[in-house]
Amino acid sequence: MTSRRSPDGLLVRTLLLLRPRWPMVALAVMLLATTTATALAGPWILRHAIDEGLVGDRPDTGVITRAGILYLSLAVTGLVLSRLQAELVGRIGEWFVRELRSRTVDHVMAMSVRYFDRTPAGVLVSRLTADVDALQDAVQLGVVPFTQAVLTLVFLVAILFALSWQLALVCALPAAALFAATVWFRRASRSAFARVRDRVADTVTELTERLAGLRVVRAYRQEASTIASLRGRSRRQLGANITAVRLQSCYLTAMEFATVGSIAAVLAAGGALATRDAVTVGTLSAFVLYLLLAFEPVQSLSFLVTTLELAAAALRKIYGLLDEPVDLPEGTRELPAVGSLDAANVGFRYADGQPDVLHAVHLTISPGERVALVGPTGAGKSTLAKLMARLFDPTAGQVRYAEVDLRDVTRRALRSRVVMVAQDGQLTTGTLAHNLRAVRPAATDGELAGALASVGAGDWLERLPGGLATEVGEGGSLLSAGERQLVALARVCLLDADVVVLDEATSGLDPGTERLVEAAVVAATADRAVLVIAHRMSTVRSADRIAVVDTGGVAEIGTHDELLARGGRYAALVTAFETHT
Repeated sequence: MTSRRSPDGLLVRTLLLLRPRWPMVALAVMLLATTTATALAGPWILRHAIDEGLVGDRPDTGVITRAGILYLSLAVTGLVLSRLQAELVGRIGEWFVRELRSRTVDHVMAMSVRYFDRTPAGVLVSRLTADVDALQDAVQLGVVPFTQAVLTLVFLVAILFALSWQLALVCALPAAALFAATVWFRRASRSAFARVRDRVADTVTELTERLAGLRVVRAYRQEASTIASLRGRSRRQLGANITAVRLQSCYLTAMEFATVGSIAAVLAAGGALATRDAVTVGTLSAFVLYLLLAFEPVQSLSFLVTTLELAAAALRKIYGLLDEPVDLPEGTRELPAVGSLDAANVGFRYADGQPDVLHAVHLTISPGERVALVGPTGAGKSTLAKLMARLFDPTAGQVRYAEVDLRDVTRRALRSRVVMVAQDGQLTTGTLAHNLRAVRPAATDGELAGALASVGAGDWLERLPGGLATEVGEGGSLLSAGERQLVALARVCLLDADVVVLDEATSGLDPGTERLVEAAVVAATADRAVLVIAHRMSTVRSADRIAVVDTGGVAEIGTHDELLARGGRYAALVTAFETHT
């Protein structure tokens, strides 16, 4: 996985991702190199002005004047090029962050329900927010300054040797110590910053889960344990951050020592060389100025390396997410206009090594037919329903529509024919219209109102003060359970799907609301094939056929009267139901 690759692998992968912007990257590097060179020209010009214009019996003001004009011209040129380079790099960086976020979202959306069952929502939120934000900070604050600091140091080494190889060698020992410190810091900080990203993800996960279950927390008076848990995660995150800060402070101290030591050594050696005419006054002055210029990029490298290591840790996490194999790959085929939905010898297990939840299941739902799934808790009813809607794929056998394997079908074609309605009628923050258009973005207000009217919710819509513009709250919290189901069923009408897989919408509703939603279900599923996970006998009796799911398979299938006459599992379920009502 990417998270285990070397930094070179990380860099290569990032460069490949930037391939569409390579010409812009090359131009940005050229501009950056040019602006760095112009910024370093000053001491060299000063050396010329001192040695040719000031040293001697008669100062040459012409040399000094020309040197000043040249310096001013280069400074103005550098400012103009720096402005162009900053805008270009900003465009490249923002494109990269947007592209990475889009690819990550697309990749996550391609995953099956199983992936989200085993992956905490907080981890995904952290990847798409905190980790991407770390990259955003690196793009805005780290990449260009870091590259410029490295280029500056490279140019400075070349210039220092060109000025005086003797003085340059004097700086070799402090430079070697600084190089060793940099290698140590990179190795130590990589694991430290990876721990920081992990701790951030842990904190976000805990916070997300606790906020999502806040009603339960308050109902069971778990505020104290929740606060204690969050504080514990925060302390671990703080500890990881403190470790990273300590590493950074040690590295900063090593850099300052190397810089100050280099200047002291050069002044001592330069004085001795100047007395023997081995270096000129201008050369020594320029050399010291260049060392002082080196102090700023060396100083800034500690912060920049920290920023980039944080970004690299975040990038490894994101690449690790992108390397997760898609367990619900999209096909390429379209679906025939009409057909049956059937499970052919379907088997399923949630993970390798675990027992089969389903095995050798055969079930066919013909156009316009209503089939009810019944059975004890844990028998596999919900799993079978999700397989029929292709929320995940079977580990054996096929689920087909009109003899076409659903694994070979595009998502658009599949969702236009087969739709699943869950018990909770999941809604998102926004207006009623926004939630209805989630399934058909181009639908008009009239079509939205018509869909609600078709499930018997027209009067309810008229009573809403804001109509379609009514806010539903987070997760539809401003609507009742029945109203949320009406919206979910109206979505079915907007999709005009051929097959509806229904986790019985009336479960848990009061009798009055139950009758309203049952009528809406009938309206929304009229002339459609329906597979319903049945919790109530009224739903079971109204089905054309009943499939009894037990011990990982379809144990019985037939009409209500046929199954009662057999005196098997279904008859036992009916007897148990009537005994407890």
